[in-house]
Amino acid sequence: MKFTKKLSHLLSLAAALALAAHAQDAKVKFTLPHDAQIGGAVLTAGEYTVTLSQDGITRAMITPVDRDGQAMFALPMSTDSSANCKATSLSMQRKGVDWNVRSICFADAQIALYFAAPGVKTSLASAAPALAITGSR
Repeated sequence: MKFTKKLSHLLSLAAALALAAHAQDAKVKFTLPHDAQIGGAVLTAGEYTVTLSQDGITRAMITPVDRDGQAMFALPMSTDSSANCKATSLSMQRKGVDWNVRSICFADAQIALYFAAPGVKTSLASAAPALAITGSR
């Protein structure tokens, strides 16, 4: 009976480790052609590495590739863990002269993160131009 109990605990531990390994961080690199707002922060144009972390809270850690500047965590408004990402991509939306990051899709992990639009001002509705950027691993 003790052997069965120990074997059961061992199998549970192995399953937990397998699930943790499955939720390992995905990492991609993007070049932002414009300064862009994500959450309450603004990223200046340039190259960034985005690391997906899913250890309890899904978040994206964004760091400049040249390590010159600040790293930041971005919490998505929603997450699609069964996203059908054909390619790793980042989509941006333009509002007037400002750009904001709307989503990041990790093709290898098939996960998409969607970020809230910055504060909405009262105005007439209009179609905003969008931009999609393909990333690399």
